[in-house]
Amino acid sequence: MTVKIKTDLLVIGAGAGGLSVAAGAAQLGIKVVLLEGDKMGGDCLNYGCVPSKALIAFSNQRKPKQFNNAMGFVRDAINEIEPHDSEERFRSLGVNVIREYGQFVNETTVAAGAYEIQSRRIVIATGVHTPVPDISGLSDVQYYTNQTIFDLTKKPEHLLVLGGGPVGVELAQAFARLGVNVTIFEKRKLLSNFSREQVEILRVSLVEDGVSLKEDTCVNNISKVGGKLVVQLTNDDKITGSHLLVATGKKPNLQNLNIQAAGISYSDIGIETDQYLRTNNKRIYAIGDVAQFENFTNVANYHAGIVLKSITTGLKTRVQTETHPRVIYTTPEIGSVGLSKDQATKKYGHKLKISRVSFSENDRAITDNKKLGWIEIYIYRNFVVGASVIGIGAGELLNFWSFMISNRISIYKVARTSFAYPTLGEVNKKLITNYIGPKFFNNPLIRNMVRLTQKFLP
Repeated sequence: MTVKIKTDLLVIGAGAGGLSVAAGAAQLGIKVVLLEGDKMGGDCLNYGCVPSKALIAFSNQRKPKQFNNAMGFVRDAINEIEPHDSEERFRSLGVNVIREYGQFVNETTVAAGAYEIQSRRIVIATGVHTPVPDISGLSDVQYYTNQTIFDLTKKPEHLLVLGGGPVGVELAQAFARLGVNVTIFEKRKLLSNFSREQVEILRVSLVEDGVSLKEDTCVNNISKVGGKLVVQLTNDDKITGSHLLVATGKKPNLQNLNIQAAGISYSDIGIETDQYLRTNNKRIYAIGDVAQFENFTNVANYHAGIVLKSITTGLKTRVQTETHPRVIYTTPEIGSVGLSKDQATKKYGHKLKISRVSFSENDRAITDNKKLGWIEIYIYRNFVVGASVIGIGAGELLNFWSFMISNRISIYKVARTSFAYPTLGEVNKKLITNYIGPKFFNNPLIRNMVRLTQKFLP
């Protein structure tokens, strides 16, 4: 028997973005139904940000013989955060949680198990998954993705990683620091969406950690021979390993939605939305990874705020794509926000100013022996339009510049701000003083005014 439900808001997907929308709407008195056919917390809690960052943190202690302890630390981190995303918590907020996948029946109705939900507004927040590449022999061998790699209980002898993107590189370095032999296979360049200057510094660190890099190369075949996995490259080289991790990018989770029934436009890279995150059906929104945006949790949470405002107040906010920090949590970390150097140079030409500070110039970096790397900002008419970092704490430093860019704050306000000493964050102020200083101290007019003023001061 089908149970029919009418609601104000239906959220499909209990990942970071979906949970934020559901919690906010319910606490404001909106009748909310939340659908999740897999684990509460989605990719971030169970397979992505939380487990990977916990593994990275443990691996940075460089205790290679304690692999089981590392995996235990990962599980403990998930368990500690899990109650915040739990079904029980959201029910206590007044959300009707249904643990089923949703499938569109028409533009306003979704079927989920024994339920049929008709809703005034619908938010699709179903996230992404790791697609399996079309490689000969891959389907005949055991492989892991980010959804299963954290279930390992025995340390791999040699981990073969398909994909040199953020997930592949982060996990490769973490496993290497736990004493695992690791090889990365990437058909292009490592982290091809980041600046070459940043990646070159990271590449040195990866090699020092024992990661073998096979770039600009394609995998022709994967097979199992005598209990070992054999990766054959197109140049006939063969690499043997014990375990295989597939980290070849992400694809939107649309497979269970029957999205055609809702009349929503989409493609292989996700659901199409307007600048307010509405689909072509204006009562249906798509947020986070399933929409055509970068796969970062902070983007999903940002989208949730925009949609929540629209649903609860009717006020619309445009998506700002240039204010989302992008960070790879390797050692050293790589991060950026706003325009890249190339983008900013192309847009503003000779009017663009660049300020860079090396961490070797920062007292706290020196005392902590974390001098590798630099931070730079791109300035146009006294406003920062982008920032890039390579080094420890890149993500923390970028939060400041994300705030500056999104609120369009003049750099001169930074110059008037006091920063704690000694902190790594002082590099952010030094970026500004390095830019302003020459304009001030080398200005003949200002120097003449100061000399004249001296004649009248007591």
